[in-house]
Amino acid sequence: MLLSSNVFNLHKMVLSLLVHILFVMEPRLAFPEEKNGSLKKIAKLEDVAQYSRQGLVPRRADLDMNQHVNNVAYIGWFLESIPQEIIDTHELETITLDYRRECQQHDVVDSHTSPEPVEDTKVSELNGSNGTAAAAAEGKEDYCQFLHLLRLSGDGLEINRGRTEWRKKPTRHANHSV
Repeated sequence: MLLSSNVFNLHKMVLSLLVHILFVMEPRLAFPEEKNGSLKKIAKLEDVAQYSRQGLVPRRADLDMNQHVNNVAYIGWFLESIPQEIIDTHELETITLDYRRECQQHDVVDSHTSPEPVEDTKVSELNGSNGTAAAAAEGKEDYCQFLHLLRLSGDGLEINRGRTEWRKKPTRHANHSV
């Protein structure tokens, strides 16, 4: 379908025009396949997580019309078990979720989080270094990532797992104007 910019009407696309567009334009993906961190498998977090927050319950605003918890609540629950010092000094760069089962209105959830080692390739990719060892070593301190597990409190069934990647917040210089 084409949208006419003059009158904003939809029109069927002629096959020859579609073939021409596909031939001329370079294909683009919303999430490029190469260097896509979301393709990397998320390992299951071990039973003993370094950080935990237990007894999380869905609020009415967390539910969709089928009484299932929405995606934003899962992200919020992941962040509940992140250490406060990370929240204070870093900013969330990427988050990847792997859904296992639905969570409903009366479920009680536990959020578990443990640090995951940062790969050297990820550091140089994130900080734009030229690949020198010094730049990579310096960058490792500026980045951290965590594995997450949300599970039901009662029976321990896994709801979802995830990975968050964080970068150090830029230092803010005070603006002293007279």
